[in-house]
Amino acid sequence: MPSSSVKPQVIIIGTGHRLQAGHDSYSSSQLKAFADLLDRTRKKYRVKFIAEEMSSDVLGDFGVTATVAKTFADHKRLAHRYVDLTGRERVGFGIDRVGLHQTGHAAALNAVQFAALERTVGELRECLWLVRVLAVNKWPVLLVCGANHASRVQYLFNTVGKYAVIEVNDYEAQPCNAPDLARKAAQGR
Repeated sequence: MPSSSVKPQVIIIGTGHRLQAGHDSYSSSQLKAFADLLDRTRKKYRVKFIAEEMSSDVLGDFGVTATVAKTFADHKRLAHRYVDLTGRERVGFGIDRVGLHQTGHAAALNAVQFAALERTVGELRECLWLVRVLAVNKWPVLLVCGANHASRVQYLFNTVGKYAVIEVNDYEAQPCNAPDLARKAAQGR
């Protein structure tokens, strides 16, 4: 482990994808609290670039056109990139849900074996995020990913000499307040 005088090059915030995307099931105060965390982290580490486990083609699944971090990065004039595989890339690799299930079925994998295959595919994706962040080559970088990936991604960056820390392993939004819920209900959301 590097000494305390070594500054991290990769800062990781793990969270849920619905919050990351800014899904309308979260109140404006919850989304603001997440953006405030991004801002505190940006200032603390002097972040120059934000990378996210997300692809632009799945934003519509969450009912958004940009994530909270993308909107924040644009506002702060920071470089930003979605680093996950697109749907087309997943199909090309045969690791989309349908392709993966077909592979598991064709190989006669039982439930435990299929779960191991899914974990391996997750590790493949994490390696891709590493390569895509390295290719941008802007440091320090804030990486927002699913909480279940945080420690593995930290390990990957550390193994290639990019000192990584987990700022928040599993950020969860605090319960939303009644005025925000009432306002969303009145807006028909």
